[in-house]
Amino acid sequence: MIGKIPSSRARLVTMAIVIGALAMSAAAASATPATVVYSNLNTVQPTVNARPNEDTYSAAPFEFPYGGMVEFSHRPGVLKRLTTQVDSFTCEHGIYNLENCYTGNSTKKFSYELRASIYEVGAEDEPGTLVVSKAERFKIPFRPTTNVSCPATPEGKGFGRNCDVGGYLATVTFKMPAVVLPEKAIILITDTINDNPSDVVNVGEQTSYKEWDEALGPGYEGFIPEPPAHGGVPSVGSDPLPDEVFALGKLVKGGPAGYQPVFEVVAKP
Repeated sequence: MIGKIPSSRARLVTMAIVIGALAMSAAAASATPATVVYSNLNTVQPTVNARPNEDTYSAAPFEFPYGGMVEFSHRPGVLKRLTTQVDSFTCEHGIYNLENCYTGNSTKKFSYELRASIYEVGAEDEPGTLVVSKAERFKIPFRPTTNVSCPATPEGKGFGRNCDVGGYLATVTFKMPAVVLPEKAIILITDTINDNPSDVVNVGEQTSYKEWDEALGPGYEGFIPEPPAHGGVPSVGSDPLPDEVFALGKLVKGGPAGYQPVFEVVAKP
């Protein structure tokens, strides 16, 4: 029997080869990098009036849960993280629209909890089956001190050189549970019970605040927006309903274009 491997040993060798191949396959899969499968963060103008953009239009908590429908660039795989932008209206001292907002330390932040939920697209484009939901606490920067030299508006005087009257722009990232994503989804952001009920954090949208022109009217007609960059088109993926958003968790039809909430979704094949 010289030169012939006994059948029992042959089976062991075959099993070893199979196990080794599976291990190599698993190692290769784990080495596959996570990639961006949707992003419209590119639509928020990086500069406004030739200065760094510190504010964007945003949806207030009374509209929560707030979000939009997204379509991923391909079958996305397993979710890793979700990024969105927010507007902080919370002052270290005072109230932003009473023109007494004071934040002594520009690097100081407060703790605030938000929840991100992803749903399948259900009947009539309403949220369907819940795919995943995650609440996470973030360190949010305070809104800067009121600039008293800015013009008066229905929301008070603004902050910074652009006289932004809204909140202070910040980016937050949820470390999401590993779940398989559908090809299209509805992403909703809401707040939870936070430490201070006077804290206000909005969900950021594509359009940025540009300036106030009193000549345009006594009310909110005077707020001039800076339209989204790149026509509001996501850099990765697409917006199935570019003119419609979800407020209070329900589809709002016939909304203005360019006011989609901004998200970036990263997944792993």
